[in-house]
Amino acid sequence: MTFIRRHAFKIALFALCALMGAYLLVTYLQENRSSVSFPMDTPAPAYTLQSELEEGRSFSSAESDGKVRLVYFFWASCPDVCPATTFILSKAQDQLKEKGLLGTKAELQSITFDPERDTPEAIRAFAAKFHADPAGWRFLRQEDAAASEKLAKDFGLMVVKDEAGNYSHTDAIFVVDKKGNIRKYIIGSNDLKKTPDEIAASLVEAVEALD
Repeated sequence: MTFIRRHAFKIALFALCALMGAYLLVTYLQENRSSVSFPMDTPAPAYTLQSELEEGRSFSSAESDGKVRLVYFFWASCPDVCPATTFILSKAQDQLKEKGLLGTKAELQSITFDPERDTPEAIRAFAAKFHADPAGWRFLRQEDAAASEKLAKDFGLMVVKDEAGNYSHTDAIFVVDKKGNIRKYIIGSNDLKKTPDEIAASLVEAVEALD
């Protein structure tokens, strides 16, 4: 008891320092731990397509290795989901550009599965509506419609074409890491619980977590 009384102040100070150290450690870990989950780790299909904002040059998916990719399958004649989700991607583009990530650490890829109607001219007109920056946003196409649909399905997308030639499809934006693996998908405009800005922010957050 005499020892404790004699050194009570030192013991209390030590305990306080220990508690403060533990608090700072927990705070540091919480602040530096990414809240983004990546439930998938599946190799993305390889592809070689025409990059229509680069005068139709041949583009291989391997060219994007070393960058995080946001991949979205669309058809430009879509009356609802595709334009709305492309608008979200345009917001993600702006945020990535502000952070200095667009084109250097990350890029967006919009791939049509309706090449018969999505001619190079139609795609360029569609991309222009959303101020797509070719430095970091590719609009990709191939001539073979069946191969285009197959590529989308190989990514895990549901694509159904009706008798009128219109499509129903999953509104998913795939997050592909630097090594070319699909790590997750984020629902686009069909996510009615979030605003376009919130969905765009979640896309950018995923990119930063994989950077």
